[in-house]
Amino acid sequence: MTPGAPHTSIDHPADVEQPGESRHAHFPCFDGLRAIAAGAVLLHHAGFITGYSINRRFGEFLAHGDSGVSVFFLISGFLLYRPFVARHLAERSPMSMDRFWWRRGLRIFPGYWVALVGIYVIFGFARGSLNTPGDFVTYFGLTQIYDTTRYFHGVNQAWTLATELSFYLFLPVYALVVRQIARRFPAHKVRTEVLGLISLVVVCVVWRLAWFTYDPYWIRYAPGQPRPTGSAPFASLATQYWLPSHLDLFALGMGLALMSVLVVNHRDRLPSLGRAADRIGAVPWLWWGLAALSFFIVSTSVGLPRNLFVLTGRQFFVRQALYGMTAFFLLLPAVFGDQDRSLVRRFLRWTPVAYFGLVSFGVYLWHQAWLGYVQHDWLGQPDFSGSIAPLVVIATACTLVTATLSYFLVERPVLRFKDRAPWRASTGSA
Repeated sequence: MTPGAPHTSIDHPADVEQPGESRHAHFPCFDGLRAIAAGAVLLHHAGFITGYSINRRFGEFLAHGDSGVSVFFLISGFLLYRPFVARHLAERSPMSMDRFWWRRGLRIFPGYWVALVGIYVIFGFARGSLNTPGDFVTYFGLTQIYDTTRYFHGVNQAWTLATELSFYLFLPVYALVVRQIARRFPAHKVRTEVLGLISLVVVCVVWRLAWFTYDPYWIRYAPGQPRPTGSAPFASLATQYWLPSHLDLFALGMGLALMSVLVVNHRDRLPSLGRAADRIGAVPWLWWGLAALSFFIVSTSVGLPRNLFVLTGRQFFVRQALYGMTAFFLLLPAVFGDQDRSLVRRFLRWTPVAYFGLVSFGVYLWHQAWLGYVQHDWLGQPDFSGSIAPLVVIATACTLVTATLSYFLVERPVLRFKDRAPWRASTGSA
């Protein structure tokens, strides 16, 4: 296998017969990365509900398990942008926007809708309800992050799906704009791509600086100030959850996609880049060591709170940067190098790990409801107390069963239609 090239024999190590007419070059370690991300978020919420992450030894590491969300964002940036940039640099026709949105909608909405209804009926929402038309439109449409009365209600961890959804809507338009700009400078396509990614990071930083400067909410939460009462202003909500606040993370993944395409498809034109990718892929243990170091620093050495206390602007910037570095270093061995070699890659492709990643969407959606139910109804433990070990074992087992049912009964069947958008089928018949 060519170093730096993706493994192309299967789409998913844990599901070699995933439906869909078109096959694509799959990076076989990415299901393992999803498993790490979903597992980190699960442990983060388990640590919070038992109070372990707030006041127990080593709890600071669980307190920052939400860094798994950054891993998900980088994965999306890499896998979703790679086809766009590959077509652009190869001077092929652009991807169809409607087909892209159809496939992403099938991937996210059916499983989410089933979880939304199931969690509400079986467990009840921890916050929020489904009583009014506004509730249904907001929660089923994944627009709760734009509503100050509902943004953290319903399946509350689904705020990340709402952010992902906005990225899905944004990405094809962004790719088209970059493509149009590059037409004016045909000799500098790669430079245009790089400048586009830099502009995303700049927009993200300016967005956050503007809100942190404007919104007195952050000033009132400064160290030494009395904790304010009342709901958070709309500006602080926008700062935390909307797409512009996370564009830097998506851009990191997109940057890896650009480099991957250059290494695999344009290696003869850029031999130095190819050699650099070979060196990167040869030392996966180094990148995971740096990922562990970044996570250690963000968890122990920069003064971040363990609980849900609102971060200051500086703390938010520091956390975002270190979360991004952790995710970036985790992804490097899965993008570059021989994907059949090294202990790191064998772990990511190990069937139990790959399977957990395969059903990670269901794990992400259902785990918090199961944690709450097991904590209160089965173990009889009040919030912020009790043992974390039995909670994690029981809730993970229940979540894995539910996620498996979700994948094989809901998510996988609808993927059969990912290459058959209804309006395209009718056009073809005509």
